[in-house]
Amino acid sequence: MRIAILATGLGLAVLVQPWAAAAQDAAVPGYLEGVASQLQENGYRHVRLVDTDARRIVAFDRNGSEVALTIHPRNGSISSLDYVRSHDR
Repeated sequence: MRIAILATGLGLAVLVQPWAAAAQDAAVPGYLEGVASQLQENGYRHVRLVDTDARRIVAFDRNGSEVALTIHPRNGSISSLDYVRSHDR
């Protein structure tokens, strides 16, 4: 299942990959939905939640590199960023 989200100020529909399969039946925390939206507004694409408890998101940055992000639990900022493929560094 894909979800269409209207990107603020752009007027374009952006397709988002579904959240992790395990989380599809459970409610996704609202702050993570907001984080995903902010990431898309900042050029990330194919944003997907891979671990709700660890606040781990995987996405592609504006250079096309796949990155794993850990989201800070209190303020929603990126607390760590790791490249999935070492040659993307």
